[in-house]
Amino acid sequence: MLEYFVDLLKISLPILYLFTIFLYGLAFFLDEPFGIRNRTRFLIGTLTVHLVYLISRTILTGHPPTTSVFEIMSVVSFTIGLAYVSIETTTKVKETGVFILSLAFLFEVVSAAFVKAEVHVNPILKSSVLGLHVGSAMLGYSALAIAAVYGGLYLMMYHEIRSSKFGIVYRKLPDLKSLEKLSYVSIVLGFIFLSVVILVGYVWLPKTIDDFSYSDPKLIITDIVWAIYFVALLSKKMMRWTGRTVMIVSMIGFLLTVVSMVVVNVFLPSFHNFK
Repeated sequence: MLEYFVDLLKISLPILYLFTIFLYGLAFFLDEPFGIRNRTRFLIGTLTVHLVYLISRTILTGHPPTTSVFEIMSVVSFTIGLAYVSIETTTKVKETGVFILSLAFLFEVVSAAFVKAEVHVNPILKSSVLGLHVGSAMLGYSALAIAAVYGGLYLMMYHEIRSSKFGIVYRKLPDLKSLEKLSYVSIVLGFIFLSVVILVGYVWLPKTIDDFSYSDPKLIITDIVWAIYFVALLSKKMMRWTGRTVMIVSMIGFLLTVVSMVVVNVFLPSFHNFK
């Protein structure tokens, strides 16, 4: 019975996210009252269903949903939505929801299409330290994903201003300074969580994994992503990089993060592939 319930939730989640995006789209593009009134409520409802799904899946399989890249994608989708609700509540800015939640929807669609139930897993996956390692990674990736979306919106508005074409992006989105601030805060949070991931990995994993290697592809990619954001943050303070430059670097860093999550996990050998 629980297995059918989990499958039902898995199928329902992409639909719920899609309808949530539809409501945010109605509010953003058409100023439709129904979308304006109900977008946040429906997002909270969707996240509640998503949380029930993650808990139910954990009970069904006997382990947290972090044993494969496609399970992790669902967790990232949830944390992106949760982080966005926090940002929306804090800043009262709701116009960026249609863009950020589209990213959460994309992650959830891929997860629902390819995820499988891994019932028998390596005991290491039940470690509390690994939970800190993976949990920090999820929060970090989610923050960096949001930063990349804000960066893309910043560049869109920058282009409209430079070309003197003031369309809906200019009219609806926050100004460049606000978008830069939102992206910068997300980058800082992502960098902090990514630092925790690397610290725990370098201190704990060598003592736990027999075939640990510093030349592991995922480890190298993570270090490169961390270095990119470190340079971006340092250069913004020391070299006074413009907002546009930081936004571009942020998006490049996020693309490498996606490579780390998908390509490395699926196609390259790694001690991270616990079985």
